[in-house]
Amino acid sequence: MPTINSVKMSTGTIQQTQNQNQMDKDLFLKILTTQLRNQDPTQPMEDREMIAQMAQFSQLEQITNLNQVFTQFMSSQQVDLSRYSTMMNKEVSWIDEVNGQIESGVVTGIIKKDNQFFYQVNEEEIPVGNIISAKNMPLQNE
Repeated sequence: MPTINSVKMSTGTIQQTQNQNQMDKDLFLKILTTQLRNQDPTQPMEDREMIAQMAQFSQLEQITNLNQVFTQFMSSQQVDLSRYSTMMNKEVSWIDEVNGQIESGVVTGIIKKDNQFFYQVNEEEIPVGNIISAKNMPLQNE
C-alpha cells in the first residue's frame, strides 16, 4: 500500500517513551496529518476509516488525561500522609461528636478509611478535621 509506506517514510524517528507500545497524542496527530497529506487524491480515505482514527485519538487522549489525573491523585495522597504523619506523638484536642466535650490524647497512628484520614488517639479514630489544637509532648526526664 503506497499510502502506508509514505507515512512510514515521512514520520522520521519516533521518540522513545516510557513504554514503547504507547503512542502519545502528538505522534498520533503527526501520523494522521502525514497520512492525510500523502493520501492518493483519487482514492481518499473512507469516512469510516477517518471516524475510526478519530475515535482512537479520542480514546488515546482520554487515557492520557486519566493517567495524569491518577498520577496527581497518588502524589497528593503521599503528600497528605506525610503531612498528617507530622502529628505522630503529639498531644491533640478535639470536640467529641457524641457528648460535645473537649477530649485530648496522644496521636499514636494514622488511618485512612473511605478517602478520609483519621488520627488514632486513645484507641479511637479521630477525623483529622476535628482536631482543634495540637502541641508537643513535654520532654520526659529519665
